[in-house]
Amino acid sequence: MATSPFAKSTSNPGQGTIHLTLLPPATPTYSSLNYAYPLKLLPSTPHILVVPENEPPGDSPIPTHPTHVPLLFLLSYGGGLLPPDSLSIALTLDALTRLTITTQGFTKIFPSPQSAPLATAAQTLQASLGHHSGLLIAPDPTQPFDDSRYVQKQVFEIADTASLGVLDWVSEGRRARGENWGCRECRLRCEIWRVDESDRSKKTLLLRDNILLSSTKPEILARRMDNLGLFGTLILVGPLFTALGDFFVKEFDLLPRIGGRDWGDRSPMTSSTGSLATDDAGKVEEQRRVSQWRRERLKEEKADGVLWTAARVRGCVVVKFGAREIEGGRRWLGAMWKEEGTVGRDFGEGGLMCVR
Repeated sequence: MATSPFAKSTSNPGQGTIHLTLLPPATPTYSSLNYAYPLKLLPSTPHILVVPENEPPGDSPIPTHPTHVPLLFLLSYGGGLLPPDSLSIALTLDALTRLTITTQGFTKIFPSPQSAPLATAAQTLQASLGHHSGLLIAPDPTQPFDDSRYVQKQVFEIADTASLGVLDWVSEGRRARGENWGCRECRLRCEIWRVDESDRSKKTLLLRDNILLSSTKPEILARRMDNLGLFGTLILVGPLFTALGDFFVKEFDLLPRIGGRDWGDRSPMTSSTGSLATDDAGKVEEQRRVSQWRRERLKEEKADGVLWTAARVRGCVVVKFGAREIEGGRRWLGAMWKEEGTVGRDFGEGGLMCVR
């Protein structure tokens, strides 16, 4: 029997490693990128970072910009996981590196086979972020089919100056086939730990977010979801995401409340003579544009059945949201991200693929 000229793989099925390091002076490169069936990790065209010419020295939230931000697609054969498939990824970002991780479509969770009804698909991510590094995880929604079981765990250990943005959303299933939260079990867990780089054994829990969608009868879970076809969580922490987190909190504070003022009667600021001050004309015009954008967004939120909230939790901004349908959730999140600008500017168009 002929022997293979290639070394025998030491990777376990579904296991992957990602290690991004910085080559002098500021070029990110993969020092390690390995994966084994059914996991696929595919690098794509990176996002070139452009530092504004008018940016004064020291004004950036990080001391040095890498030249570009790599884009990595996380895929699985067949576009999903069939229980008992299990994926396990170890991710390391060295200091001053950035990475965007996304997908090319829904992550489908197929039904557990009849021969093993308790079989569960699983995905685990263990990530370590060095000083001034940045990670954006922006996949398409997870789509658990009827009678499926899925468990996901993400653990992030981040340095004091690291930045992390994690989007995690799940849909009702295949609406075209009449599925409505018919999964047997869907568990999503995310932990964020602050690590002392001088002694990595010292770490502080910043956030632990748990989502459990489970019921012995599908109609019970569907009733609990109250006509939502999509439910998601967005977690933002670190200097690169400070502006985006502030934007979400500000917009939530400005949402109309019962007995409050509607945006329809807001008007631009005027001078004491009733005319716009010349020096403030640019600012007033921007206020008009933002007010118009906000009014249109609120109309779309109402039409799409979007509900959302934002809160600060131990240095993180946590956004919870739901929508009647997936496309409505995409429109809302895309409108927020594009208006504020951080994702496209600092992590590239790849980070916006999930909201197109």
